Amino acid sequence: MYIHNCSQCGKQFTTDDKVDRVKCPYCGAETNVSYGQQQPPQYGNPQQQQQQYAYQQPQQSSGNIFDEGPSGKSRGLAGLLAILLGTLGVHYFYMGKNTAGIVFLLVSILSCGFLGAITAIVSLIQGIMMFTSSQEEFERKWVNCPSDFPLF
Repeated sequence: MYIHNCSQCGKQFTTDDKVDRVKCPYCGAETNVSYGQQQPPQYGNPQQQQQQYAYQQPQQSSGNIFDEGPSGKSRGLAGLLAILLGTLGVHYFYMGKNTAGIVFLLVSILSCGFLGAITAIVSLIQGIMMFTSSQEEFERKWVNCPSDFPLF
C-alpha cells in the first residue's frame, strides 16, 4: 500500500499498486508520483497506524452546505436542484453528468408523468443524500464518479 498526498487539495490517500500517475479521489487532480523516499506503511505498530489514518479536519471547509468544493460544485445547490427540479435532471446537468440529465429529462417528458413519479422519488432521495453527506463524500460519489449515471 502506497500513501500519496494530493498536490491540488492536500488530502492524503492510498493506492495498492506502485503507479506513475495517480488521480486524487477527492478533487480528481492527476499528479506524477515519485517513489524515491516513499515506503509502504509499517503494520507492526498499531499506535502509529492509528495516528497515520486518523480523521483530519478539512482545511478550507467552513461547514456551510452551500460552499463550493474542490470541483467548484456545491452539494447544497445540487441537493436543492435534485429535490425541486430532479424529475427534469437539472441536478445531473449541474454536476456535469449530461447523459443522466438527458435520460431523466426524456423519461419525464415522454412518459407523460407516469414514470415521472419514479424519477421524482429517486431525485428526492438523491437530494436528501446530498444534503446529509460530507463534501468529500459528495465529490467522490456524485461529481468525480466515473459512471455517467450515478444513482445512489
